[in-house]
Amino acid sequence: MTRQEYLAELRLSLRTLPASDVTDICGDFEEHFAIGLSQGKTEHEISAELGDPVSVAQTYLMSEEDVTVHASPAAVNTQTASTGTQTAAAGKDLTGARLFVILFNIFITLSIAFTIFGVLISFWICSVSLLAGGIAALAALFTVSGGWQAVTVLAGIAMISFSIVSGIVNYFLCKWTFIGCKSYIKWNKKIYNEGF
Repeated sequence: MTRQEYLAELRLSLRTLPASDVTDICGDFEEHFAIGLSQGKTEHEISAELGDPVSVAQTYLMSEEDVTVHASPAAVNTQTASTGTQTAAAGKDLTGARLFVILFNIFITLSIAFTIFGVLISFWICSVSLLAGGIAALAALFTVSGGWQAVTVLAGIAMISFSIVSGIVNYFLCKWTFIGCKSYIKWNKKIYNEGF
């Protein structure tokens, strides 16, 4: 559920309260969404953490009947935990997880990344070298005489063909590396922000 859908359903469920109270409550939940988004969470993850908006609204309505003070979103989540909607542990110590991410990236991931990017760069250099060699061989065609002309043409065409094939392979290797890096960064963010 997106932020707009969540807040619309929450407003609808809170319609019996005064408009100023509904605005205050929805403002608290908008702030919770903003904080969650700044931590790298999606709107769907945040709305799942907050719980069903109808259940949340019922908690506010019940607390309105019992007490005239409204609870914050965190307090509502504590109250709705019995219905099965639990949030991530607030105040969880993330020092160990963050230290792990930093040290793992410095001591292990960095060397692997340099190796992978070095190999990819060398593959691209080989592809460009093959292309340059093929073009040079075809350009040298006019300086070669006799039976060597056919060999020069074949060598030039072969080098250009290998250059094209290796360029295609390099493209897919770079694409898969980029996808892997993106997934790895997402995993790092999750551990850094939420812990293990």
